[in-house]
Amino acid sequence: MTKAQSPRRRPSIQPLHGGNNGHIKTLEVIRQHVDSTPTLTVEDLKSWYRNQYRTTSNVSKPYIDSLFRSGLLETRGGRIECMFPNGKNRDRGVVEIINKNVVYVLEMLRDVRDGKTEKQLHKLGRKCGVTGDLKNEVQRRRGWLQSSKFLERRKNGKLYATPRGQELIRKHFPESVDDARNDAKENPAEFGGRGEGQNHKTLKEYVHKVAEKVCNAKVKRRNTEYPLPSGDKVDVTAWNKENIWHIEVKSRTSKDPDVMRGIYQCVKYAAVGKAVEEARNSGRRVKSLLVVESKPSENVSALAKKLDVRVYKLPASMRRELNELRAASG
Repeated sequence: MTKAQSPRRRPSIQPLHGGNNGHIKTLEVIRQHVDSTPTLTVEDLKSWYRNQYRTTSNVSKPYIDSLFRSGLLETRGGRIECMFPNGKNRDRGVVEIINKNVVYVLEMLRDVRDGKTEKQLHKLGRKCGVTGDLKNEVQRRRGWLQSSKFLERRKNGKLYATPRGQELIRKHFPESVDDARNDAKENPAEFGGRGEGQNHKTLKEYVHKVAEKVCNAKVKRRNTEYPLPSGDKVDVTAWNKENIWHIEVKSRTSKDPDVMRGIYQCVKYAAVGKAVEEARNSGRRVKSLLVVESKPSENVSALAKKLDVRVYKLPASMRRELNELRAASG
């Protein structure tokens, strides 16, 4: 999320003529007029805009004012200058300039990396500081990104970052890419230790919070990174008088090999945990389970069934809560 803003940064910007998907073309038309008219004043520009798009002063004034407010136009040395680049990459420059002055632009691009509905973006936008008519303000930002081909709507109705959008995410939010890479490559044999990305960490903390729902029982204690005598650390462990649950979690970025590794970890936790409880004469039953965000593949489900490991897929309501936590944590 955006934590620090420059004094000029504003939560809202008037949409440009042409609707949500027309701002690139509109800006280029404005550029051509500004560049060809050295003595142009702000009032002249508003008058030209009214005639160009056959609109009224009630429309042209906020449109042109928004360009100055967002930093796309500036008055220098008594004349108006365009601050957005032209040429092949002008759309990339426009998005980056808008982002410097308006909240929740590139943040939206980051939020849709793994797919979001328009309704989810409304909630995230409010948390990020969008004010005014939330639905319209978010749609405008979505339009800027979509018309710049950084964002696309797929057949399932969700919005995703395009390959070009992913490039922009890597530039402005490199930690997001690192998180996905860490979560997808949790293989200690290959990487010399267990890496923990932000997706995995947030999921672990969330499961700790909702342990009673996951275990389907009341618990008296719960811990994260619970140490076993074998040297393993369990993502989440929960207890009551009768039972102890050792829970391994795999985030949405984990692929089949990593999820399968989680199943074998559950087998190990159950065996070691049972030995520990027997040594303590606690009388507790030991249970282990694997928590995942995505629907397990047929291969994963078959392995879990064969090894008698319970796989708990977070329901939609819990995934929404988890994604809100991720968005809030930035």
